[in-house]
Amino acid sequence: MVIGDNYCDEMQAVETRGTGKDSVKVKELSKEHSQRKKGYRWIVESRLGGKRARKFFRHNESEKRDIFLEDIKERMESLAKTDRAILSDQKLLEEAARADKALSPHDKSISDAVAFYLDHLQSEAKRDSTPLSEVAKRFLDEKEREGVSESHYSDLRIRISRFERTFGETPISAIGRNQINDWILGLAVGPQTKVNFRRVLSNLFAYASRAGIIQTNPVRDTANVKVRRKKTEILSPEEVAILLAHCTTETLPSVLLMVFCGIRVGEVSRLEWQEIDWEDSTIEITAEKAKREVHARHVTIPSNAVDWLRPIAKRRGAIVSFETRHTFTKALQDVRAQAGWQPGEWPKNALRKTFISCHYESFGSIDETAKQAGTSVGIIHRHYRKLIKGKEAKRLWELHPEQQAEVVSFSKGA
Repeated sequence: MVIGDNYCDEMQAVETRGTGKDSVKVKELSKEHSQRKKGYRWIVESRLGGKRARKFFRHNESEKRDIFLEDIKERMESLAKTDRAILSDQKLLEEAARADKALSPHDKSISDAVAFYLDHLQSEAKRDSTPLSEVAKRFLDEKEREGVSESHYSDLRIRISRFERTFGETPISAIGRNQINDWILGLAVGPQTKVNFRRVLSNLFAYASRAGIIQTNPVRDTANVKVRRKKTEILSPEEVAILLAHCTTETLPSVLLMVFCGIRVGEVSRLEWQEIDWEDSTIEITAEKAKREVHARHVTIPSNAVDWLRPIAKRRGAIVSFETRHTFTKALQDVRAQAGWQPGEWPKNALRKTFISCHYESFGSIDETAKQAGTSVGIIHRHYRKLIKGKEAKRLWELHPEQQAEVVSFSKGA
């Protein structure tokens, strides 16, 4: 193919087609074309095996241009010979025709589709194949080394184990947003529990992302389950008295510190008797024993709680004498059952919530209540105000051991 130098100045083309979509075009650039102004005169556009290419030639490069065109033509002919076996396969030709027809409305060719799919296969081959169960093990090991609390670690392990029952052997890189979303929304649990599962799974996948096992955390794009907040439930002073009447020697100290001092169940399970200062009626909750370091504090023990605690106090040792958190929790459940609460009736975290509500309504200082309970003013504003009248709240601090029988008797009679 030879094109003389007197070829017209307008953008025109001479095209040679091979088999399929292979082709080559030579065009002379118009005088206004940006590349013409840079000294180029011709452009050769080719497509071979689905790959497009462009090459520019200057005014004095006509011979070089023609050599390049002949080289393209030879390659096209070589490809055509390679494709002859394909052209004789009727079944393959019919399949190609159907594929071409399906792609045509999208202005895409079979070569485009093949290139796209090959790229997908290469991406899949590079995907990390570490199964979710292995990532979960590494994540929990790291949390344990970080020194998270026993209750927090247990919560992570239980929730992740449930997710593992479905996806344990699946590469974590192959678990996408839709699978996680469907799994969470399909749980036969309440909205808050679904929120808790989402939080734990987000932590797990965020760890996998930081470790370079996956690129992004798909849990961030899952649905946010809406939770309708229920009114916080607390105990009345009479109910507290009934509970105390059924406490055992082992459970009574912890219940007293939770309901009269607002100490968390996780905190009280780590406290020791020698941390009580009987002279100024306080107990120290150090950073190591608080829920978090910011919750370290000195808690005032009210006079009625002192009356309860002094006769049963020990010089030293753990205030909660149970070997494990599980046995401690089970003992508290047994006390509640003995006191008359049926399974599911006990308000969650009722003792601490009762303290916060009664303390605020009794003394009127939200800052002091927040300091005593180791929480924020905002939390108290949102959840604990106006749950009990001030006059009734003050009766909590009037519960003394010597009045216990009278209060319980009155409550039963009512």
